Amino acid sequence: MISINNAQLLKDKEILDEINRYKWLKSEKEGADIGLERACREWINTCSKQYFNRHPGKSTILWLKSQPFYSVLNKEIKI
Repeated sequence: MISINNAQLLKDKEILDEINRYKWLKSEKEGADIGLERACREWINTCSKQYFNRHPGKSTILWLKSQPFYSVLNKEIKI
């Protein structure tokens, strides 16, 4: 599997939506707001693998965007 750092994950809107959904569901279950930091940590540790299995190309895209050459490449071919 391609290695992606957690900061790169949190820049992706779809992943942030997933984390916010996880935060809401977990907070409802516990009866109190669990906070974004905890939700991020738990989602990355418990749900991210399933997410990437359902969205196989997503990890490749996030890895590509994390590379130093991406900004130049993006301007050249409009990724």
